Amino acid sequence: MADSMFTSFDHRTPPIGPDGTPFQYYEALRDVAVAGNPIGWSEHHNGFWVVAGYPECHEIMQNHDTFSSAAVTFPAYQTGEKNTLMLAGMDEPVHKKYRSLVIQPFSPRQATDTEEELARSTNELIDGFIANGATDIAKSICYEIPGRITALSLGLPQGDGDRYRQWTDAMAHLFTTDPEGAAAIVGEMHEYFSDAIDEKRRNPGNDIISMVIASELDGERLTHEELMGFCIVLLLGGIENSVKMLSTALWRLAWDVELRRRMIDKPEMLNSAVDEFLRYYTPAGVGRVVLEDTEVAGVKMRKDDIAFLMLPCANRDPRQFPYPDVLIPDRTPNRHLSLGTGIHRCIGTHLLRVEGRVVLTEFLRRIPEYELDRTQQSVWATGQVTGMVEVPIVFPAGAR
Repeated sequence: MADSMFTSFDHRTPPIGPDGTPFQYYEALRDVAVAGNPIGWSEHHNGFWVVAGYPECHEIMQNHDTFSSAAVTFPAYQTGEKNTLMLAGMDEPVHKKYRSLVIQPFSPRQATDTEEELARSTNELIDGFIANGATDIAKSICYEIPGRITALSLGLPQGDGDRYRQWTDAMAHLFTTDPEGAAAIVGEMHEYFSDAIDEKRRNPGNDIISMVIASELDGERLTHEELMGFCIVLLLGGIENSVKMLSTALWRLAWDVELRRRMIDKPEMLNSAVDEFLRYYTPAGVGRVVLEDTEVAGVKMRKDDIAFLMLPCANRDPRQFPYPDVLIPDRTPNRHLSLGTGIHRCIGTHLLRVEGRVVLTEFLRRIPEYELDRTQQSVWATGQVTGMVEVPIVFPAGAR
């Protein structure tokens, strides 16, 4: 049973269960891991190791000497870059040098400074559909907010948010089913960012792209390719996880009336609830390349093997999380791995938490009573980053 689960495992196409998510399948794989088989070999994608236990995932994420981040997206996203994915796919000491250039804009204080804009944008979007009594909340809010905030950070037009989402979707999803179509969309993205970089060189502003253009690394300005790499990874990082987290949280709150009313009665609980949503519905796993022959949990791995860390399983490991299959909004401690750990902890961690808290707070304030539209299906997107992407809801029509 254990061998067959691992052999047939493909993180990009997991079976969807009766609740509309793949977590019944992930829980079964987690049970295999906890029973003494935390790592197994999959025959998909030319073969790779599936790491499903929390201690094993944590150990690999901390061991940068033996496990490289070069395969962080696996199979590799079609970003149109010749080199490794900026920041996320880099190892030390190069990673630290590049990360230092953009760490300041993602500080806790900077994240808090976006609260007013987040609340304003969320309410503007709600005004666009609240009189209708129905909407696809994934498309009307969850796709929009991350694009707007990412655009604001990069100094790009917020009105182009839908284009940014199409680009991330092409890089992360479409390339597996329509490589030529994805390549065309990614080419459009490269042209857009090239023009934006040229414009920022001429007219710098108070934004990340302008800041990176003006920065020096080892006494030299960054090349055009390096600047492009920053644009792409900040776009991916700012949109993919946020969209899935927000959509899935609002989907859960649509049918879990008790949980929703707890959130409304105690809005301060949303701070911890965002982290619990990230643990319970972990959006992504990450890949690593084995740099030298090694052994983890009694499993011998060879140089150049790929190890894929199944964080959705690890974050349900009872050895780390009591009652792992229960969503506990005020869970503490909550040392989930959804945002990474160590040197590769997500640079946008603080912003993502603020984003989740503000959007959920404003939505529940304006539309406290809502439910899933039973005439339509909610849709879970599979891939390396997964989550709800269609969440049709109905609610009592309100006022703008």
